Amino acid sequence: MIERLKAGEVKKFEKYLRKIDAVVRDQLTRKELTTYSRQRLEEFLARVDGKLLDIYKAYADVVQADLVDIALYESTFEASSLNHAFSIDAVVPSNAVIRAAVFSYPLQVTGIDGGKLLKRFLNDWSRTETMRVTNTIRLGFGQGQTNAQIIQAVRGTAAQNFTDGVLAISNRNAASVVQTAIQHVATTARMETLKANPDVVQGYRWVSTLDRKTSQQCKGLDGRVFKVGKGPLPPAHINCRSTTTAVTRLDDFFSKGATRASVGDGGGGQVDASLTYYTWLATQPASFQDAALGPVRGKLFRNGGLTPEKFATLQLNSKFKPLTLAELKEIEPEMFKRAGVN
Repeated sequence: MIERLKAGEVKKFEKYLRKIDAVVRDQLTRKELTTYSRQRLEEFLARVDGKLLDIYKAYADVVQADLVDIALYESTFEASSLNHAFSIDAVVPSNAVIRAAVFSYPLQVTGIDGGKLLKRFLNDWSRTETMRVTNTIRLGFGQGQTNAQIIQAVRGTAAQNFTDGVLAISNRNAASVVQTAIQHVATTARMETLKANPDVVQGYRWVSTLDRKTSQQCKGLDGRVFKVGKGPLPPAHINCRSTTTAVTRLDDFFSKGATRASVGDGGGGQVDASLTYYTWLATQPASFQDAALGPVRGKLFRNGGLTPEKFATLQLNSKFKPLTLAELKEIEPEMFKRAGVN
């Protein structure tokens, strides 16, 4: 349901993208930039920059308001789940607590955005995308392009269905930012609710998506159990689809007959919930394993002589970061020998 929610939230950007497109075309159909002096160009770009930044920020504000609503709903949903499972009155953190957590807990994604707070994450995206457009205009001026050519660089070409312009990049980046932000607030709200109910909640389990697109980090984390407040949390990276589930004192009871979704060779289907990523991957054909892991890791996985569980523990270091093949070989050289991998 959260994945469908992400798609709906991303779709809202279309209206703002049309506004950005209109501003660019309006500003670049007045007079050829080739007639401008450098000073006049920068004055022109400053005006365009301000108009575009206002549009990007307006969308970011809409997203930010929706994220708070999503977090509040997620917290109530999690408490309701505990109520039904244990016939108790689970504690629901106050709206103020959830809001504070959403905006004060840093994103745990890898890369330059790791450690950013939510508002900074959204604001930096707005600024970056605005600069992407104005820099394209400036570059076109520097290369002596006509206004029509610059507009085409911004919008893209009809022949490529407008997927080759900088606005298409903005659109893709908007999707990544929104999907990551939603995962962040949903996880944060869920953790606050679990934290408020220590009498029934013993920890949380990391749950990754069972398909070939799952990242190496999320493959290795799937199924691992942590104490609330003591382990890594999704999103582990931009566009992360991993989530968490509560580990409770009735976990063994609830796990009987439970299933989880998967998309393996031949399509999707439900599999036993006890399967972690690598135990599930062992049920897939070699071609699928190679597509998911890469040909070298795929061969190590099949022929290295390790159980799926043991192989999983070797994929991440103590900080839950993916290990390189060279690091793997240093830790487990016999696996490489058995698999015939140099």
